[in-house]
Amino acid sequence: MIFSLRHQYCYCIIITHFLISCGTETNDPPEVQDSEIDITVPDGFCVELFSDDISLPTSMEFPPDGSDRLFVNELQSGKIWIYENGQKLSTPFTDLTLNIEGGFPVQGENGLLGLEFDPNYASNGYVYVTFAARVNGSEIASVARFTDVNNTGENFTVLLTGLPSAKSHQIENLRFGPDGMLYVSVGDAYEEEKVQNLDQFHGKILRMTPEGNVPADNPFGPDNYTYAVGFRNAFDLHFRENGDMLICDNGPIGMDRFMVVESGGNYGWPEELGFHDNPEFINPVHVWTETVSPTGMLTYKGTQFPDQYRGKIFHVLFGYTYSEGPNVNGKRIQVVSLDGSGSETEAVFEDFAVWNFDDQSPINPVDITEGPGGSLYVGDIFQNSICAIEFRMNR
Repeated sequence: MIFSLRHQYCYCIIITHFLISCGTETNDPPEVQDSEIDITVPDGFCVELFSDDISLPTSMEFPPDGSDRLFVNELQSGKIWIYENGQKLSTPFTDLTLNIEGGFPVQGENGLLGLEFDPNYASNGYVYVTFAARVNGSEIASVARFTDVNNTGENFTVLLTGLPSAKSHQIENLRFGPDGMLYVSVGDAYEEEKVQNLDQFHGKILRMTPEGNVPADNPFGPDNYTYAVGFRNAFDLHFRENGDMLICDNGPIGMDRFMVVESGGNYGWPEELGFHDNPEFINPVHVWTETVSPTGMLTYKGTQFPDQYRGKIFHVLFGYTYSEGPNVNGKRIQVVSLDGSGSETEAVFEDFAVWNFDDQSPINPVDITEGPGGSLYVGDIFQNSICAIEFRMNR
């Protein structure tokens, strides 16, 4: 990779061969060509290459112990790598091919997806993941946990398995809520007829204890993991500082949704998708009629950025579907200003970082995380790279 920094722009030469989508599936990904890409950010900000030695990065997180260690999932290898103080360690934190009987065979968007740290990680070292693999000819998705012992994942434990999977729209991400429960997003696995069936996991947000059990106060009963229903491919979930759960759900062609999700709520897929008047289902907060393929989210808590960004949501728009190809409406990070709470929430979206690209460029940011110093780190799955965004005005 060739990289140079010119004022507020990041230029990268890339070669890649993998396709991920949030839209309608096909078996024929477009041919990938070498391409040059630049990222535009506001005045005073700078984009730098952090790493170009990662393969198909999906989720990225810094642990809540204050250490400068970035954990990064590789989709198809099943490995989690650690960058400590900016340097990639020589051995991975874990390798799922060594933990799953028969290895870790994947296809399409199957692979190592979600990543989350226990709120008590500093004392228990628990690291949670979601993954989807083809085990004995079947596509199976699971939630699992490791214990971090000196930068090595030990005590691999599957907490919940048998979740639906497919080439995409499988299990996605997971997050701890303010109640100490673990929330997991699961796509419809292209079986939309099962989404409204509470006996199926398809198209649901699940709620479970850190040990993998059903909480006694779950909205659909003490034997049902379901927390909310009616999602097509809810790629990420995030909790606001007021406790509201935010979900980004990918539509079929356009009609991507940004939602506040409540306990026991039904959000309509496949019966309803955009704004509607159907009293059976809850409306989204925002609908993109064009395709943007929303993915990673976070609340900025640092002090490195100007005060106007503190407490704001940063939201990645992946910007690609199999059916439409690269989409100019995506490939960016937006700042989300929220007013109100719950069903009364209103959202305003403004561009923060825009990937300027040729129509056929396979350049797609997926996840975003905040480092201990207040910089933002963005993983680009097609570039096999991670960039850092810093504010440097008056420095």
